[in-house]
Amino acid sequence: EIVEGGSDDGTVAAGSVVSIRYEGDDDVETYLLGSIEEKRDGIEIMSPGSPIGRALLGAEAGDTVEAETPGGTLRVEIVSVDA
Repeated sequence: EIVEGGSDDGTVAAGSVVSIRYEGDDDVETYLLGSIEEKRDGIEIMSPGSPIGRALLGAEAGDTVEAETPGGTLRVEIVSVDA
């Protein structure tokens, strides 16, 4: 399912471009929360159905979320959210 843009209220939704920082890492990574059909140049895709994608949904910039992954619990800080 292709989604047109994310939420305009600053929360993470399917279609949002989200910049995150994994706990213990200084690098900021940017993802489009969507499907491969929505791929944009220079932005990686993250499925909203993945453990981290589900944890990000509904959160806002400045929030830290936790996701249970096969490798253990990941903590992720949301740096910015763009629709």
